[in-house]
Amino acid sequence: MEISHAFKRLRIGFVSQMYIPIMDNEIKFTGKGIFEAYQLSQYSKKVVFIAFSSCNIPYKFVFNKMKFTLYLLPIEKIDTEAKPEKLVTLPITIIKNYLKTINYLCHILSYEKLDVVKIENILLIGFPAFIASALTRTPFILWIAGPELKVLNIKFQHFRVLQLISSLAFKIFSYAMIPNAKVLVNISPESEKIILKALPRVYVKLDSNYVNVQMFHPNPCLKEKNKKVILYVGRLEKEKGISLLLSAIEQISSKRNDFEVWIIGQGSLEEEIAKKIGEKLLPIKLLGEKDIRELPFFYNCADIFLLPSLVEGPSAALMEAMSCGVAVISTTGPIDHLQNGLLVRKDSAAIAEAINILLEDEDLRRKIAKNASKYVRLLSKRYMETMRNIYLFSASK
Repeated sequence: MEISHAFKRLRIGFVSQMYIPIMDNEIKFTGKGIFEAYQLSQYSKKVVFIAFSSCNIPYKFVFNKMKFTLYLLPIEKIDTEAKPEKLVTLPITIIKNYLKTINYLCHILSYEKLDVVKIENILLIGFPAFIASALTRTPFILWIAGPELKVLNIKFQHFRVLQLISSLAFKIFSYAMIPNAKVLVNISPESEKIILKALPRVYVKLDSNYVNVQMFHPNPCLKEKNKKVILYVGRLEKEKGISLLLSAIEQISSKRNDFEVWIIGQGSLEEEIAKKIGEKLLPIKLLGEKDIRELPFFYNCADIFLLPSLVEGPSAALMEAMSCGVAVISTTGPIDHLQNGLLVRKDSAAIAEAINILLEDEDLRRKIAKNASKYVRLLSKRYMETMRNIYLFSASK
């Protein structure tokens, strides 16, 4: 892979909305963004990754011979599971968090003297990062990873006031941020309409998310199994379609017992899911949150990967599973039905039917898995080349 001299001189920043768990002063990598940033640090002068600390303490870590720096901001995570008493306190907490985040980001961007910064989404950290980039005169790329407003509307579905506040803020922030971004990169088809209304200077639409194909590739399963494994990896939240997964498994498990489901992830629905598993005696194991470096083991032991998401662009977990050569069932994403996966309706009966098809048809599973792995490898190479060009363009005066 040939890297230009101009790219090797770049100092690139990433501002992510993810919270990174820390245990005994060690980082637990739970998202793809940090690995994408680290890989770029091997070819550029410096990469800075900024995210949130799970323990509300500021941290700074340095890797790769000082070429990769990780800053974790001590900003308390906002509980978006709306309750009546939060109608007043939630907006106040968000404003306080915004001001603290802007202050931290201004100090970091000024100190690191970055050529360009990639900002993730609009509402959670996007707007504070935009203000900080303006104050420090740092050019920014705006990355739209999913239909953020739709996700919040699902979380606040019983609280119309919070939906209206979120919608108004999203519209105002979008029209401030989008025209000022050097490049807007969108991987969410559901977000395209509102993005284009705000008139981005340069608009790039990508069909895929980042996948580290050196890490995620087909390997033999290192665990002895006596049942087929259906795998889910992701947050345990309403918008991820967990209720569809549980309903589909309930339908299937009443008729067959040759499979089990592994769920990897954490979220606000964890207790509710565990309760339903116990009440319905569902063949589901809750495995908790895993470091991203552990995930290839689980993907390679899965026979089927399931993504029942209600709203999403090309999910990183979906692409990782495909890269590992797993037959996937998804309600969204770059799926060519019956070729590199099964694309189904957001409906538990449709999901149950697709699971039954793949459990019964081993030849189809193998064909889909093989095609999926080839497809993701091609997309990954194209993705990295495109993003390097975007960083170079955005950093240019």
